[in-house]
Amino acid sequence: MPELTTCEDASAWDAFVSQARDASLLQAWAWGSLKSRYGWQVRRYFWVEAGRPIAAAAVLRRGLPGGLYLDYAPRGPILDGRLEQWPGFWQALRERLAAEGGTVLKVDPEWTTEAERAALTGSGARPGRHPIQHQATMVVDISGGDEALMRLKESTRRNIRSGGRHGIVVEASEASAAMDTFYDLLQETAAREQFTIRNRAYYQDLLGLFRERGQACVYLARLEDRLLAGAVMLFFGSRLIYLYGGTRSEAKDLKPGYLLHWRAIEDAQRRGCTNYDMWGVPLDPQPGQRGYGYYVFKSRFNGRLVRFIGLYDLPVNRAATLTIRLAERFARAGQPEFV
Repeated sequence: MPELTTCEDASAWDAFVSQARDASLLQAWAWGSLKSRYGWQVRRYFWVEAGRPIAAAAVLRRGLPGGLYLDYAPRGPILDGRLEQWPGFWQALRERLAAEGGTVLKVDPEWTTEAERAALTGSGARPGRHPIQHQATMVVDISGGDEALMRLKESTRRNIRSGGRHGIVVEASEASAAMDTFYDLLQETAAREQFTIRNRAYYQDLLGLFRERGQACVYLARLEDRLLAGAVMLFFGSRLIYLYGGTRSEAKDLKPGYLLHWRAIEDAQRRGCTNYDMWGVPLDPQPGQRGYGYYVFKSRFNGRLVRFIGLYDLPVNRAATLTIRLAERFARAGQPEFV
């Protein structure tokens, strides 16, 4: 019979989570460490059989009124295709969380099938009312070296070549100074496009924690001494992940983002990555809809649209009749989208 254990070893945690079929950056060791600096407690649980982990969940915890707690496993649990393990894993996890004052566990795994949805609903999960993370993403196949370039849309290849001809140079850096430069650009972009961002310290903390794990890089595209565009990219297992980006309004005609993303893809290939998760698009993209602009840009890399099953609430304390209502007080007003 498998048993529930806690993990205190960053390398062991990432080694299991990063290779799983349902791996997610938001279950990475560094992500939990980041959130622990911003109002959350983090606990990382392994479901272990014969001394080896077969499932995992990094759980973030925040206090509720009355000495109770809300638990959230961002993009968890991680089962690596072993759906049959979920009932036992959930029973052990629920008992542990309940003993420590838990009321509800929110989960939004990177699952896409009805069988996976049924595994959750069969254990009492109910759909959450307000999604916390994006519900769809664009995933690009970047395997095969130069073959990946030929799989991009012809217009995208043309824009990549055009950036080089115009003399655009893309810098890749893990330095805090690069993140400072990117943050200034992000502030400008957020003001123009009207989306919410976090303070500078948050992005510096993110860079520092993922840098310790060898998983982060800031990309900046310049033309001579002019900054045109920037992006924060993370590397996790076989994936390159595009987490944040910004572009100067006057640089749009030069389309620097295409060359910037291709340079990141080339770096990811050298690291052994085979997929590029472009991170978040509307579920049903329509012209005029919020997010349609970045959907169009991401779609030009010829990836596949992946839709997730969404957010679910799992009751931890079955005797607490207000469990789900308390969970819905998990307010996101004024918070950045997705992450």
